[in-house]
Amino acid sequence: MTCAITLAACGGADGEQGEDPNAEAAAQLHEAQPINVADVTLLPESSEAGTYSELVTVQYSEEVRASTELDKPECMDAANRWGDLDTVREAPASVAAYEWELGNVSSILVQLDEDSAAEALAVKPPEACAEYTATYEDGSSSDYGVTDLDVPRVGDESRAFSIQVSDDDGQNHMYTVMYRNGGLLGTTSVMGPGEAEDYEQMLVDFSEAAIKRQGQML
Repeated sequence: MTCAITLAACGGADGEQGEDPNAEAAAQLHEAQPINVADVTLLPESSEAGTYSELVTVQYSEEVRASTELDKPECMDAANRWGDLDTVREAPASVAAYEWELGNVSSILVQLDEDSAAEALAVKPPEACAEYTATYEDGSSSDYGVTDLDVPRVGDESRAFSIQVSDDDGQNHMYTVMYRNGGLLGTTSVMGPGEAEDYEQMLVDFSEAAIKRQGQML
């Protein structure tokens, strides 16, 4: 699994939260994740909640990142650079994974205040990261392309982008809407081999359903 799409594609199993001070708030976020959106099916065993930096999903992504070399080092984890903010890393968070006939869907929720959520939403990759190459620990490599995606606004403010990954196995795409709903930071991502038009409506429909459920549950 390549580092730029790991965060959206790999969920960790629910486990004991231990002494996590954010356990209760994260559990509430988890309950606020969408359950039924069209023909998308929640995968509880691949979902988790807790302090953002302690999530298995996030830690795995960071392990892959640490063992990956880029021809443009400034592009490391370009799409998820907001996750390096201290306010995000220390916040309650939930990652929910879903199965869909056209690919995999994931939803990330992070509880912040409005200013911190707006700051995270504003973090974008450098323009040079429109194209870059990653070489992994096993010697394999992937070419990445990052472009903006034009979809209707979601929540109080949002932005959308796509990542194309090309390697010896072919091409894969991740399409993401990142949005702010008050002090909540949310991302909806769809990963699959199809083109943007196959996924744009699902991105918007799922994100709007997520915001509606947040209003009901939080």
